[in-house]
Amino acid sequence: MQKPQSKRSFFRPVALLLCSLPTAASAVTLTSLKGQNLENIYGRYAPRGDCSRDVKLMINESGFIFQALGRTVKSSRLEYAVSYMGPSYEGISSVFFPFPINDDNFGPVTMIVNDGEKAGVIRIDVDLPRGQRSDPLHTALAAASPILPCKSAAPSSAAVAPKTLVATNLTSGKPTPANWTNLPTLVGRYPGSRDRNNIDLIGTGPIADAIRARLGTKVLALGRSLSPVSPLQRQGSLYWVTGNAPHQGGVEQAYVLLDASRRSVQVGLWEKGKLTVYAPTSGRLSIPQDIATLLSESPPEDAVPLPGTPWELVPVQGRPPIAYIQAAASTNIKSFSLFCEGNRPMMAVLLNKPATSPRVTVTWNFAGGLVDLPTGRANAQGTFWQANLTGSQLIPMLLRQTGSAMLRINARLEGEALLTGAPTVIRSAMRACLKF
Repeated sequence: MQKPQSKRSFFRPVALLLCSLPTAASAVTLTSLKGQNLENIYGRYAPRGDCSRDVKLMINESGFIFQALGRTVKSSRLEYAVSYMGPSYEGISSVFFPFPINDDNFGPVTMIVNDGEKAGVIRIDVDLPRGQRSDPLHTALAAASPILPCKSAAPSSAAVAPKTLVATNLTSGKPTPANWTNLPTLVGRYPGSRDRNNIDLIGTGPIADAIRARLGTKVLALGRSLSPVSPLQRQGSLYWVTGNAPHQGGVEQAYVLLDASRRSVQVGLWEKGKLTVYAPTSGRLSIPQDIATLLSESPPEDAVPLPGTPWELVPVQGRPPIAYIQAAASTNIKSFSLFCEGNRPMMAVLLNKPATSPRVTVTWNFAGGLVDLPTGRANAQGTFWQANLTGSQLIPMLLRQTGSAMLRINARLEGEALLTGAPTVIRSAMRACLKF
C-alpha cells in the first residue's frame, strides 16, 4: 500500500505557489445504455404522456432520442452521473447529461429520470451563464418538462433489480466456484449466487480462498461493493470484475483482478471514497485498460476519506495565513485555500492531476444553495487554479452553513468538503481583505 502523504506535504505546494504570486482549483461516459441495468426507464415519453405532441423522448438500449421543433436528435454520447445525488443516496432517480460538449464540459442540459422519486417522471433543465443563448431544441425540451410515459407505452414503476453479489445460495441453483483452470469458461458470466449460471467468486473455491486470505474481514466490504457488478472480463492471462455499492460509485466500489498465469489476486477497494490496494506480496499486477480507466475516474490511494478533515489555519512565510481544507473522496481535487491577495479575497484549488481547459467552473453545493465559481489556471502544469471571490457568496455560505458541501468541477462530482471549523479559520485568514 502506498504510504500516505503527511499534511505538511499537502500544504507545501499551495504555500510555495502563493509565495510566488505578486503581492499588493463519479460521471460515466456512455455510448449506449446496454448493460447499465436501466431497462426500467426504457420507453416513450412526452408532455403529460401525450405522444401526439411535438416534443417526445425515446429511451432504449441505444440511448436517448429527442424530438422537438421538427428536429430529431440522438445522444450518441452521454454522461451518466452515477453519484450526482451524493454517496448516501438510495433513491430511484438517475441523472444524465445528454449533450456533453467535451470531457471537461458536460453541457448545459441536465436530465433527471424518476424525478422527485416518482417513477416515469423526467425533468429536463437548461443551465447557461447569463448572456448566453440556449439551443432552441434544449429550450423546448425544458419548457415541456416534466414529461411522462406515453399512455400507450408506460414503463413499469418498479425499479429493475441489478445483478448483485450476495452471501447465500438460493433455490434457483448454486453458482460455479471460480478456480484457476475454469476462468476461460466463466468469461461473460456474472458473480452472484442467484443462478447456477453465475460465478461464485468470494464464497467457495480456490479463488474465493485466495481473495479471503488477501482481504480478511474486508471481504464483507468487497461483497457490498460488488452490487451491481460487471461480468467477468479477460485480457490475456488477466481476468477481472468491477462494481460498486448501489448509488455509491466512486465512494464504495471495488475491482477484483486475477492473474491466472501467476495464480495471484489483487483487489482494489474504495471505502468512504479512499482506495486501498490489496496486492500480492510479490508485487502489483499489470492493470488492464478497463481498470486503468476506473482508477483514472475514481479517488486515488492518497484521497481523504469521507467525511473529511476540519478546516485549518496554515501560516505562509511573508504573507497572511491561509484557510485550508482538503477535499474528501475526490478524484481530482486535492485541496482548497482561501487567502487575501492585497484587498481581494481569493480561492486556490490544488488538483491531483492537470486540467487542460483554460477555465473551469468549480461548484460548492451547500444545503442552502449552489455557488458557481469561474476558475482560471494559475500554473503551467494545470494543477493550480484560482478564482477571485469578490462579490461571491462562497465565504458567506461557509460562515453560516454546517455539515459538508458537495464539490463539482464542470458539473462532475468531485467529493465533499467538511465545513467544521470554517467560520473561525476563515475569519482569521481573511481579515485583511474582508470585514466580518
